[in-house]
Amino acid sequence: MKNLFTRGPSLVLQLVMSLILAAVLMVLDYRYDYLSSARKGVSTVLAPIYFLANLPNEVAAWADSNIVSRNDLLNENRRLKDELLILKAQNQRLIGLESENARLRALLGSSRTLRGKRVIAEVLNIDSSLFANELLLNKGSLDGVFVGQPVVDAEGIMGQVTEVSTSTSRMILLNDQKHAIPVRVDRNGVRAIAQGNGRTLYLRHLPNTIDIEEGDLLLSSGLGQKFPDGYPVAKVISVVRQSAQPYAEILAEPTANINRANHVLLLWPYHDPEQGSESKTSDSELEGGDNAE
Repeated sequence: MKNLFTRGPSLVLQLVMSLILAAVLMVLDYRYDYLSSARKGVSTVLAPIYFLANLPNEVAAWADSNIVSRNDLLNENRRLKDELLILKAQNQRLIGLESENARLRALLGSSRTLRGKRVIAEVLNIDSSLFANELLLNKGSLDGVFVGQPVVDAEGIMGQVTEVSTSTSRMILLNDQKHAIPVRVDRNGVRAIAQGNGRTLYLRHLPNTIDIEEGDLLLSSGLGQKFPDGYPVAKVISVVRQSAQPYAEILAEPTANINRANHVLLLWPYHDPEQGSESKTSDSELEGGDNAE
């Protein structure tokens, strides 16, 4: 019965007093910073609660970024292996291109010692057997290739052209049994004929007393005007002298890369314009003299 007659402040009065107290506290905090220490204390007390409340989100984010299924790992591993294989293949191709460029630069560098027209040809096919050693080139009569044309690489003479078609040509290598080339020893100028035996070269009909030793470099002599004079041909690898035989057995290995060449150099004869003009002048003088007479 006592509670029925006990009345406190009304709800509206409580609301007004709360608003006034809040406004006073806000003004005091804004102007004089009275509640900063209280805010810090409350934040410190509530920090563990904030951490626990945010913990599920943190765990979910960590799981999404670190937990991967086995299938995903297998797929990624397979993809990386495929990419590695592709990169290795590309790297091998780059190595091959670098080597090919080096060979072409060496080929062009060696051609600077030669005079006259020269054209690089690519090897299309190799015909190598006990009875024939030939290469098929991608240059033919449209490029001016002719039968008997000398062919060289960066290291020495390779052979000569034997057949010519419109866009291709066939060349015979130095070590072919049907091929022979006049040579001279670079050390002393001894002349000989080097003929192929299917694998290397041998020097024909040289007496046992001939001054040729292992390691001697054989150069083209220019006789027959088939090959340029002074170009490397082969290096002597064996000299056998037998008293019972009149001739020495001399074998030489070609200096050119006849078994590994991908590109070769076709040479054309060089005609000196000055010599041509001199010969024309001398011919005209002779004709003039005859007319005068």
